[in-house]
Amino acid sequence: KDKLVVIGQGIDTDLFCPDGSPPEEPPMILCVGRLSPVKDHPTLIRAAALLRERWRKPFRVVILGGPAGPKDEPYVRSLHQLVEELNLQDIVSFHPPVPQSALPNWYRRCTVHVNLTPTGSGDKVAWEAMACARPCLVANEGFRETLGDYSDILFFRYNDSVDLASKLGLIFDLPFPEREFIGQYLRERVVQLHSLDKLVTRLINVFGMIRGRGICH
Repeated sequence: KDKLVVIGQGIDTDLFCPDGSPPEEPPMILCVGRLSPVKDHPTLIRAAALLRERWRKPFRVVILGGPAGPKDEPYVRSLHQLVEELNLQDIVSFHPPVPQSALPNWYRRCTVHVNLTPTGSGDKVAWEAMACARPCLVANEGFRETLGDYSDILFFRYNDSVDLASKLGLIFDLPFPEREFIGQYLRERVVQLHSLDKLVTRLINVFGMIRGRGICH
């Protein structure tokens, strides 16, 4: 018998919430998370080079985070090198990690958040960005339920900079009210499926179910 119970991610949707402010101009593409190979930042950097050629309007990319430890330092150096090779120094910038309390303002400033991890890798930052009512492009199948009606335009093929650049251009070309509507829809999905309140309720129900079945030892 299947004993798997989906309980959600426990996102603090009171902290991660919109404040009514519009995204900054020129548009910012934000990528939050540690600088580690599993995060696949080179795909975003290459997509930025493609978008520069296609969109031909000002934009910038902010990569916010730091290495988990010394073993990731070569990876970080390779990212800076790739930015230089593609002549993206004026577009791509790296910022050190910030406290959780400072993250919501970063999400609110961006036009779109990008999460590049593959299917099977959990990453709360995507849900945090959505909770702040910002579109989030993902390559992880685990986010499809949350994306709901917008999974087709917000999902890109993992490790595919061409597909990511195409989806970024599509988001940038949407009228502002439509981007806002998508952001609000995503926030509602996160509140419904992954909020802290919902997690507590589900955990209480699960524990009650376990006790009722006499599974506790």
